[in-house]
Amino acid sequence: MSRTGSGPLAPLLIADFRYLLIGAAISHMMMPLQFVTQILWVQNFAPRDIWLILVALIATCRGLGAIIFGLYGGALADRFDRRSLLMVVQSLQVVGTLGIAAMMLTSFSETISFAIFFLLIFLTSGLQSIDAPARMAMIPEILGAELTPAGISMHQVAGQLAMPVAIMVTGLAIDALGYGGAYLLSGLGFVATAACVYVLKYRSSHNQDHTDKHYGFAETIKDVRYGLGYARRHPVIFWVIMMLILMMSFGYPATASLGPTWVTTVVGVPIPKMGFVMMFWGIGSFVAALLMMQMASFRRRGALIGGGAMLFSISFLIFSSGNSVTNVIIGNFGLGMGMTTTMVSSTILIQHLVPNEVRGRLMSILQLNMAFAQLMTMPVALLAQWLTLPVLFPILSYIALAVVVLILVTQRQVVQAQVHP
Repeated sequence: MSRTGSGPLAPLLIADFRYLLIGAAISHMMMPLQFVTQILWVQNFAPRDIWLILVALIATCRGLGAIIFGLYGGALADRFDRRSLLMVVQSLQVVGTLGIAAMMLTSFSETISFAIFFLLIFLTSGLQSIDAPARMAMIPEILGAELTPAGISMHQVAGQLAMPVAIMVTGLAIDALGYGGAYLLSGLGFVATAACVYVLKYRSSHNQDHTDKHYGFAETIKDVRYGLGYARRHPVIFWVIMMLILMMSFGYPATASLGPTWVTTVVGVPIPKMGFVMMFWGIGSFVAALLMMQMASFRRRGALIGGGAMLFSISFLIFSSGNSVTNVIIGNFGLGMGMTTTMVSSTILIQHLVPNEVRGRLMSILQLNMAFAQLMTMPVALLAQWLTLPVLFPILSYIALAVVVLILVTQRQVVQAQVHP
């Protein structure tokens, strides 16, 4: 495949990457629309004595889906054609989205409705965790090593440009269409994403697709164990992943999973205006993604990872230190910048360090940080029922900051890690 041009916009010269980018932007736009709608719907209809627990159960189901399906998805991405895998996943996402929308449009008074709702969340989250490693592993194949950093940064830019728009629109869509109607919009997004994948000329080049007539549980476990062992034996990859898991486990439940609850109940922002406050996370992410795109040739990725983790932790402290809209706006902006800087730089570094045939598995392991972060939402919610949100969140922010500082000080290889030509 011809790869001409250089600079941060050079990946746009390749048609397959353009289609992948459009699909990623649409997919990123659907995620906050779905997540926030799920939270606010449960918050509105659940019994008052357990509503916070059920809100946390949303993130728990998402985290379980990501952990159970994520490593398996990474193994599939290294074994079969990644484009075909994405087509199957997107088609199933449409079905799952229609099912959840149906739950929102029908009665929510029976226990069985709760059970079906959370089961569908679990399954659709699992599908997303299969989609993500395959999609990210495709970028180096499509672009080549030279353009991959710019491509990964641009991929993040597309997502973060779409995200604040989606967050801003979510509250307005719920107010105008109801919860079920707003959720149906995301189904159209998955149809469009599947269309973008369908037109790709790309086919996997790692020569493992269709080589095995049988790929069962034993083969999957073997592939997953190899990927975990690869990560464990590499000190830079291991500690980058561990820092992300710990940082996100303490910071994400409060600021993202329970963020809409904090904004609407503690800060007191009405639902129609909630999106205008929360969108600053997306704006911060977008600014960071633009900077990462401009710094595509920057070699000291470890320093960027450390700086992003520190910014995320400090911003969590600002977010939780006062019950005002100003704290939420400033905190969300920094959280978005810090998380994006850390995630983009970590992806670029790990993509550079691992060969193509194991890249899908390493991408799925890297994304375990989000799975653990969502699983932590339940214990955080249980503690919040006892301590209250205003007491618990500042404590978590100090723990997150201390963990990040400790790892950066004791594991110097993380900060010193570089991407070599």
